[in-house]
Amino acid sequence: MLAEFALWWVSQMRSLAPGFLAPSGRREDALIIAFDGPAIGFEKQLSGTLVLRREGRESGLRALDLTRPLPSGLAPHLATGLRLPRGAMLCHDVVLPLAAARDLPAVLGFEMDRLTPFSADEVYWSVSGLTFDRARAKLNLTLSIVLRAQVDALRAALARINVVPSFVEADIQVGFKAGSRAETGRISLATPGRQPGQRLRRSLSVLCGVLALACLATPFLRQQIALDAATQDIAAALPAANRAQALRQQLTAAAQGRTAIAQARHAGDALQVLATLTAALPDGTWLSDLTLKSGDLTFDGQSSNAAQLITLLSAVPGLRAPSFTAPVTRTADGKADLFSMHVTVAE
Repeated sequence: MLAEFALWWVSQMRSLAPGFLAPSGRREDALIIAFDGPAIGFEKQLSGTLVLRREGRESGLRALDLTRPLPSGLAPHLATGLRLPRGAMLCHDVVLPLAAARDLPAVLGFEMDRLTPFSADEVYWSVSGLTFDRARAKLNLTLSIVLRAQVDALRAALARINVVPSFVEADIQVGFKAGSRAETGRISLATPGRQPGQRLRRSLSVLCGVLALACLATPFLRQQIALDAATQDIAAALPAANRAQALRQQLTAAAQGRTAIAQARHAGDALQVLATLTAALPDGTWLSDLTLKSGDLTFDGQSSNAAQLITLLSAVPGLRAPSFTAPVTRTADGKADLFSMHVTVAE
């Protein structure tokens, strides 16, 4: 099974070769329909034999019958070819300038009526034996032709029995005059002789389309690659960014703490103010309430001589504008004064 598939695949690949490059004399495995009769007019009296060719050996199967379709299992996976009577295919050695190799199909199509008795539209043709003579700047080749009208008539008749030939072959004489050498010529029908570059042009068109799509897709592809690279860079830098954010938050909290401390110092150190006030007040004076807020110190208490407190506190550095916030009164036993005072704490 695998071997048959391989043979079929090779035959299909060979049949795809452009007609103008199909070499003469190629003897691949195939189902051959060998036509009998003279070179001229044989297509009107169709008779022949079915021949199976494998590994260079040929064996006759049966006579050609155009009234019944060929069985599908007669020659599975093999190409089908037409063998024309001797003389139906002509062959001619051609010498062209070396520059013709740049577009050989176009040159041969243009020069066909000069090289042969027919125009390019009247024949199927192929090229073989292509050699380059660079010393003389010449291109040597062998041109094989067969009349298109004969082959098309055969193909139309064979289409009725589900046969689609992919090539034609015939015994030929090199040169249009008698003499010369006898060979077996082959012309592929996969690509018509008058359009030998069609497959190449189709391939080039597909290639151009692919390149155009590539040009359109390249900017988006580059953008996606850049986005992927940026995403990877961000992911790589994210741990460091998180650490920097944490440090920034710590620095912000420390700055806020320093600001609060500065503000508290601006408002006055409560312990320092209490120590200063204790040292300034005379014996026989004690405090029952004390409040320090934004540099304003208020306190209540008793003293044996409240009037002298104004003079004493005015002389203390850091304390300014001492004053009573309420009238001074005497205690019930008349031994002390009750007072309420306000003092501004200097920075």
